[in-house]
Amino acid sequence: SEAKGIYRKILRDAPNHPIALHLMGVIAYQNRENDVALDFIKKALIIKPDYAEAHNNLGVIFKELKEIDEAITSYKRALEHKPDYAEALYNLGNALNECGELEEAIASYRETITIKPDYAEAHSNLGNVLKKIGKPNEAEFSYRKALAIRPDYAEAHSNLGAVLRELGRLNDAEESYKKALSIKPDFAETHSNLGHVLHALGKFNEAADSLRKAVGIEPDLPGV
Repeated sequence: SEAKGIYRKILRDAPNHPIALHLMGVIAYQNRENDVALDFIKKALIIKPDYAEAHNNLGVIFKELKEIDEAITSYKRALEHKPDYAEALYNLGNALNECGELEEAIASYRETITIKPDYAEAHSNLGNVLKKIGKPNEAEFSYRKALAIRPDYAEAHSNLGAVLRELGRLNDAEESYKKALSIKPDFAETHSNLGHVLHALGKFNEAADSLRKAVGIEPDLPGV
């Protein structure tokens, strides 16, 4: 709210200040006022069409609104003006993944990692897409890269557990799921997946306990 007040003062004196308009849009997005956010950021881009960060954040809002084609267009515009913009490449990868353009998503994640090798989320999401296209060993490598960068990344531990389960390494999968839950105890899907692994390992009481926890957190969770 304090930042919003400062930007408003700037815009009273300079109504066409592109950075203040953009950041007012960012604040509106953070307050879940997506229509207001779009209006501010679009105004910023009329004044400064080469504003890569504004194009990227416009894409973020479009993706939130499920307008994936518009999001992809915005991310690509950001990259036209700033080709080494790792966050826009990562966001583009996420949008391409969501609309089923998996090979293009992989290319975006790989380019993100080339520019920013310590981008843990890009390594993890690359792993997700590699798993989708039937490359579990490569997916495992990507998850482990993510965890080497960020050991407390619960989602990456859980995703690693899923791919280890797919590879038949159930004891390793159990360990990964338990690490995820030590970081994020209310991770319902991981409790469920751990329950299925424990059941496959013959640890029936532990399996039942994990599945009960999953249902207790998210009663309508599929597959429980």
